[in-house]
Amino acid sequence: MKYNFEGNIAASSQIEWNKNTKKELLQYCVGGLLYMPATNMKIAEKIIKNTYPNLKSMVLCLEDSIGDTRVEEAEKCVKKILESLYKALSDKRLTLDQIPLIFVRVREPGHLTRILKRCKKNVVNSILTGVVFPKFAPSNAVDYINEFNEIQKQGYHLYMMPILESKEIIYKQNRIENLLKIDDLLKPISEKVLNIRIGAADFSGIYGVRRDTDNTIWDLKLISDCIIDILNVFVRNYVVSGPVWEAFGKDESGEWAEGLKRELREDKLNGIIGKTCIHPSQLKVVQESLAVSKKDYEDAVGVLGMPEDIVGVEKSNNRMNEVKTHSNWARKTVCLANIYGVKQ
Repeated sequence: MKYNFEGNIAASSQIEWNKNTKKELLQYCVGGLLYMPATNMKIAEKIIKNTYPNLKSMVLCLEDSIGDTRVEEAEKCVKKILESLYKALSDKRLTLDQIPLIFVRVREPGHLTRILKRCKKNVVNSILTGVVFPKFAPSNAVDYINEFNEIQKQGYHLYMMPILESKEIIYKQNRIENLLKIDDLLKPISEKVLNIRIGAADFSGIYGVRRDTDNTIWDLKLISDCIIDILNVFVRNYVVSGPVWEAFGKDESGEWAEGLKRELREDKLNGIIGKTCIHPSQLKVVQESLAVSKKDYEDAVGVLGMPEDIVGVEKSNNRMNEVKTHSNWARKTVCLANIYGVKQ
């Protein structure tokens, strides 16, 4: 898998990756994560035909995007989609590098186990990257984690991505306490946590607020206040992904795209990497936002090349680079450049 862009982004520094790439790099590869109802049986065909070239990661959603009466149907669809892609892989119509990172979004603890019982283990391990746990909170985190650990013991090789989106997280009264509980619960399995995801649409719905295309999520102070607390607790040890942008169009242009670009700039400035997407037109905008500027790339390489025992500070690009201060930023920047390229 590789992000390919036209125009002013150099691809020479980019590397190939797939679901088996080490987590240190793979956690940055999720990028624009496209949600699709698991009942959409055209998904496998579109992947095989490369209908959406910018589709590099996706979620088969069995929660909010489908009705309560269609859950069993959706579970059967997941099985068929995974089997279709596995057959295409076996027949060499697809390579592993051509298959997006695929995740299943379940409804509740115990649901993943039911889904996996329908599928062959070799199919799951070959095609599926992981599971998305919605409304992840202290009230259900232990059940989710115990189920995930049991699945790992059974020989499944999956990552998990919890979504923070419930009242237990957004309500100020116990927010920090609940975030710290979640952080403690995740520590023993941190190597299996690919991203921490933020469900700002659910947060907004609780308060009855909603941003338009001329605002960003950072303008909704009730919500951005919570996002900052989430980042403060988790961004030191995990990649934290940004909330969904609800507007889209036929292509990557228009007012909706300019609004998305503004939000992505603020996301990146505050330490967020990647975004939940609900339409293919959003993907390219998100991926291009993660490309690294030439100035940042050169500075990052310079910082990582500074011998800490000899040099503490160097001047570059009219900025001061300090090895002890900027090393974490430099490592992240080089990872992003290797995946998304460098802007010329």
